Amino acid sequence: MRILKPEIAKEREEKILRMVIQEYVETRKPVGSELVAQKGLPGVSSATIRNTMKKLEEEGYLYQPHASGGRIPTDKAYRFYVDYLSKIQKIAVKERERIESEYKQSSAEINRVMAQTCKMLSMMSHSAGFVLRSSVQDLSVQRLDFMPLGPYNILAILVTEEGVIKHWPFRMNRAVSPAWLMMFNHFINEQISGLTLKDAQQVLWENLQRGAADGEGFTELACNILSDMASRQRREERLYIDGMSQLVETMTEEEHGQLGQMMRVMEERDRLAALLNEKMQQLETESANKIDVSIGSENELSELKDLSIISSACKVGGKTIGLIGIVGPKHMEYNRMMSLVNFIGEMLGTTIRNWQVSLDLKQRSEDE
Repeated sequence: MRILKPEIAKEREEKILRMVIQEYVETRKPVGSELVAQKGLPGVSSATIRNTMKKLEEEGYLYQPHASGGRIPTDKAYRFYVDYLSKIQKIAVKERERIESEYKQSSAEINRVMAQTCKMLSMMSHSAGFVLRSSVQDLSVQRLDFMPLGPYNILAILVTEEGVIKHWPFRMNRAVSPAWLMMFNHFINEQISGLTLKDAQQVLWENLQRGAADGEGFTELACNILSDMASRQRREERLYIDGMSQLVETMTEEEHGQLGQMMRVMEERDRLAALLNEKMQQLETESANKIDVSIGSENELSELKDLSIISSACKVGGKTIGLIGIVGPKHMEYNRMMSLVNFIGEMLGTTIRNWQVSLDLKQRSEDE
C-alpha cells in the first residue's frame, strides 16, 4: 500500500474539506464522497475520499446528518475555510502588488528608453532629437493574459509588440480556477496575437456574435480591455522631443528671423507629429532601415523651411514601431548625422526586441 508523506496527506485533507464546504454552500445539500471525486480529484478513489471524510468527521470538521447520507460542514470547518480565504486574500494582495509593480516598471522602462533616445540624439547632434511612437491604430497585440490573484480577483495584462504595457484589476462574482484561465489565455492569444487593436477587437466581437464565447464572460471583458487600451493611447504622448535650446544655438543670425514660428510649431507638436507620421508611413514599406532627409523647403511645414529633418523608421521583427531622428540647421554635417540616426535607431530596435524576448521567456516560465 502506498504511504503518503504527512504534508501531502494534510494537503489532500484540506483540499477535500474545502471542496465539501464549497459544494455545500452552493447546493445546501449534504456532500458525498462520489460527488467530491467527480468534482476534481483525479486518481483518488471514492473509498480514499470516504475514509478522509470520515477522519475529518472524527476531528470535528464534518457532520453526517443521516447514517447513509453525505456530510455537512461544522462551525469548526467554516472557521478553517474563513481563515484559509483570509490567508489567500493576503497572498493575493502581495502578488497583485508584485505584478503591478513589475509591469509598471516595464512600462516605465519603455517610456524612459524613448526619452533617453531623444536626449542621446540631441546631445550627440547638438540639435533637437525626436522619437515618434506608432499611432494607436497601428499597435499590435503581443499578449493578453488574465492572471488569478486569489479566488475572485483577476489581473488582466495587455502587452503590445511596440512595448506598451497596461494592466486592469478585476473582481469576479464567482471563483475562476487558474487552470481554466491558463486554458483561456492560450485560446484567446492564438486568435489575436499579432493583430492590431482594431482587428483583435473585431475577431472577439465576431466570436461573441456567433455564440463562440466562453461562459465566464472573459471574451467580452477582453473586447472592453482592447477598447480601453485604444482610448488611453490616444490620450498619451506619442512625440518625444529634446534639445530645443541646442537647436537654437546652432542657427545662424539669418535663420533667427523664423525662430518664433519654428519654435511654435515644435511646441504645438500636433502638426509636427502629423508630418513625422507621414514620413514613418513612407518608410514603413522599406525592408531595410532607410534614412530620410528633408532639407529646408522640402519640409511640408513652411515654419521649418530653414531646418532639415533626418529620420529613420525603428523596426522590430520587420514591424515599424516608431520614427526617430533629429531636427537641425541646413548647414549640419549630413554624413555624420545620418550615421548617428541610423545607429541609434538600430540600437533602440535591439533594446525593445531584447525586452520582448525577455518578457516572452518570463511568461512561458510562469505558464509552465
